[in-house]
Amino acid sequence: MIGGHGAAEAQSTTELFSRANTQQMLMRMEVALARVQARRGIIPKAAADEIERTASIDFVLPQRVAEEQRRVGHPLVALINVWAKVTQGDAGEYIHYGATTQDIYDTVQLAQCREAARLFIADLRRVEEGLLNLAQEHRATPMIGRTVGRHALPLTFGVKVGSWLSENRRNIERLKGWIERSNTAMLSGAVGSYAALGPDAFAVEAEVAKELGAGTPFTADWKGARDMHAEYGELLAITARSLGRMGQEVFLLLGDDFNELEEPTENVGSSTMPHKVNPSYSRTVVQMARVVPAQAQILLDWMMTIYERDQISNADTLGDISIAMERSTKAAARMVAVLKVHPENMARNIDRTRGLIMAEEAMFILGEKIGKHTAHEEVRLAARAAWEKGTTLIEEINARPQLAGVAKDMKLEERLDPKKYIGLSAEATDRTIAFIKRARETDASALKPERG
Repeated sequence: MIGGHGAAEAQSTTELFSRANTQQMLMRMEVALARVQARRGIIPKAAADEIERTASIDFVLPQRVAEEQRRVGHPLVALINVWAKVTQGDAGEYIHYGATTQDIYDTVQLAQCREAARLFIADLRRVEEGLLNLAQEHRATPMIGRTVGRHALPLTFGVKVGSWLSENRRNIERLKGWIERSNTAMLSGAVGSYAALGPDAFAVEAEVAKELGAGTPFTADWKGARDMHAEYGELLAITARSLGRMGQEVFLLLGDDFNELEEPTENVGSSTMPHKVNPSYSRTVVQMARVVPAQAQILLDWMMTIYERDQISNADTLGDISIAMERSTKAAARMVAVLKVHPENMARNIDRTRGLIMAEEAMFILGEKIGKHTAHEEVRLAARAAWEKGTTLIEEINARPQLAGVAKDMKLEERLDPKKYIGLSAEATDRTIAFIKRARETDASALKPERG
C-alpha cells in the first residue's frame, strides 16, 4: 500500500479515504518520485532526503493544507505549498518535480481502492467462514425449497447455504482479479506524452511504481480512461447485490410466518409494540444492496471523459461506495456468525402443504405402472383436489379410480416421506464445502498489503 513515513495500515474504509490518510498517501508517492529522481541525478539527494523526512501529517498538518486549499483552490498545490514551508534548505523546490497532479491522484486513488478491496475480501472470507460452519452443521437438515415464491421440493439447508457460499466465493475471485488488473502507477504527464520527465521518463515511471510496491505501468496513459474505476464500482455493486440476495432471504426466513432462522439481538424492536424483535444485520445488508449499485452508476458515468481528461471528477464516489460496501460486508459477516437455525420449524414448514410437494415422486412411482404422462395428469388432478379440499395428497390419490388400485400396495405413506426426498443434497453440500476450502488457500497474496 502507498503508505507514508509513519503511516499505519488503514483498518477501515472510513480511515482509508480520510483526508489525513489520503494526504499521507499522496506524500508517499511524492517521496517515491523524489527518491528515484535523486538516484538518477535529476534532483539533489539532500532534497530527496528532506522531502522524505518531512513526508508526514505530523509535519504537514491536514488542517493547514485545508486552509491553504481554500485560498488557492487546488488540492495538490495547497499540499505542496504547506509542505515546502516545513522543509529545510531548498528541498521544497523539488517536491512534485516534473509530475502532474492527475498522475499523483489517480495512482493514489487506485491504491486506495485496492486496499479497500482487500478489506472487503477479508470480510467476505469471514462471511465464508460463517457459511462454511452453517453448511457443515446443516448439510442434511431438511427444509422446503421454494420456487416462484411457492413450495417446490425438499432440499437441505446445506444446499441453500452452498449456493450463498459459491456466489460469495465468485465475488472474492472477481475482486482478486481486479486488484491484479489495477496494480499500476502513472507518471505520464499532463496529456500522456511524458514530456516533463525527459527521455528517461518510462524508466522513471517504472522505478516509481516499484518504489510504491505497484505493478508494471501500463503502456498507455490512462488519465482519460475510467474503466478501472467503473469496474471497481460494478464489482462492488455485484457483491452488494449478492450479499443482498442472502440478506433478503434471511430477512424473510426469520419472519414469524416461517421462523426457520433467527438473528439474535438485544435491540428494542418498536417504541409501541413490546413484542417486536426486528432484524438488524440482514436489514443493513439489504439496504446497502440498494445504495452501492446506485453509487456504482456514478462511476460508470465517469467513463465519459472529454479528450485526454476533463477534470469532471467523481473521485469522491470512490470513498462513498467503499464505505457503503464495508457496511454491507461487515453486517453480512456478523449476520452469518450469529444466525440460529430452527430445524424443527423447517420440518414443520415442509408439511404445510400436506404432502403436495411429493407430487413429483408420486408421479414417478405411479408412472412405473400406468406411464409417466398419465401419472402426471392423474397426480396433478389429485393435487388440485387436495389443495381445494384441505386433504392430503395420498388421500386424493387413493380417491381417484385410476390410481387407487395401483397405489394400494405401493406403501405411499413411507415412500412419500418428504424428509427422505432430498436426493444428493448432503453430498452436494459436501462437494461445495471441499471446493470452498481449496479456494481459500489461494487468497493469501490478495490480502497482503502493497509494499510502501
